[in-house]
Amino acid sequence: MELLQWVISIACLLIVILVFPSVKRFVQGMGIVFLGIGALLLIMNGAPWISFISSFGNMLNILSLFALLPLIALPIELGQYASRIQLIIQSKIKHSGLLYTITSGLSYILSSFMNLATLPMMYHTIRPSLDLYPIEKKERFISRAITHGYSMPIVWTPVAPIVGIIVEMTGVAWSSILPIVIPFSLLGLVLDGFMGKWIANRRQKLLGQTVLNEIAASREVLLESGQRQPGGLKASHPIQILIAILIFNSLISLLENYSHFSFLLLVSVSVIPFAFLWSLMLGKGRLFIKRSRSLLPEHLLRMKEQFFVFLSAGFMISAIQTTGAGHFINSWIIGVKDMVGADLFLLFIPLIPLILAFVGLHPAVALALAGESLNPNALGISVELTAIAMLTGAAAAFMVGPYNATAGMMAGLSGQSSYRVSNWNIPFTAAYLLMAMLLLLILKKVG
Repeated sequence: MELLQWVISIACLLIVILVFPSVKRFVQGMGIVFLGIGALLLIMNGAPWISFISSFGNMLNILSLFALLPLIALPIELGQYASRIQLIIQSKIKHSGLLYTITSGLSYILSSFMNLATLPMMYHTIRPSLDLYPIEKKERFISRAITHGYSMPIVWTPVAPIVGIIVEMTGVAWSSILPIVIPFSLLGLVLDGFMGKWIANRRQKLLGQTVLNEIAASREVLLESGQRQPGGLKASHPIQILIAILIFNSLISLLENYSHFSFLLLVSVSVIPFAFLWSLMLGKGRLFIKRSRSLLPEHLLRMKEQFFVFLSAGFMISAIQTTGAGHFINSWIIGVKDMVGADLFLLFIPLIPLILAFVGLHPAVALALAGESLNPNALGISVELTAIAMLTGAAAAFMVGPYNATAGMMAGLSGQSSYRVSNWNIPFTAAYLLMAMLLLLILKKVG
């Protein structure tokens, strides 16, 4: 076991060295800061030179989950669910407010299983239909609907790496927070649908009936041409996705309760077998293997910046653990809590990943750093409450952080800047954060 740990540490060190020249300057600077702080802590503590190597390897488990996640999206692609969803929307949905709600809801469902792969799939599924509705700013409409729906399950789904980070860092049982975070995420989805429908109703009142009739006629023409295409008939029914989500989450919950392995490891080792069995049931087992062989190497190459930042941050976290610097940080945090009061301090916790997202840190890295520094027992806050506070803050960070992958991918899909995409999400994010803070206060009062 010790030999394996050394192999992992050396491999991680080599990865950091090899990818450094090829990542962006901003990413290089961030990694250098993490590595510099970690090295300084080890030097000040008089750590042996061997610690500078053995400290690498932290957060590799999180990167493993990031690397494997695209494979779980393959059965959804192979089942051609998108074409069936597109046909249903064009034939059944008449109002843009309902379209917004459906888009946000579908994004929620897919995000709980596909994570980041949800964004391009939803965009390419819904975007062709927008011309059939009275929507003035189409890119803003679709960006908000997809991003908001995508961000809500991040507080509970096991395929979201931040959930694994919080479970590992705080020691909270994943199944213990589900009865709280799942209803809360659904409440956020309802709030988003209500806001989207209100905006759509206000916009539709400004349009004349003639324009609405022309759009309705165009929808009928497109629907007839779509029904003549055989692709939609061969596609699998979207209800299968819901069934797969329930089965996968039940499997992870059972494994967590009846095994002693870490949460991140359980999710990582379950992804490939589950995705393969799903593809096999669709009659696409061989195609899954073929696509996996080409997809995985390409995805790993695209992850080089994530590998550099995460492994550098992991080095710093290991140095904090080795030198005991975490105790100093925690004592400083306790001082802040005593100064502002427990209730107000609790409301600050969701803001930590949000603020760090504007500095440029990925929410997963921000949560890993915050999770290492916050000791719930010393702070007098339950691990469940700490975990919920950090997860709701991470969901907000995914919506408005201009530097994270969510904003970057939506900016690329819509042809807008990541700052504009981020600004579109500010009104809902503010409402969501207020709702999260109210939840935290209620949970603290009821104990």
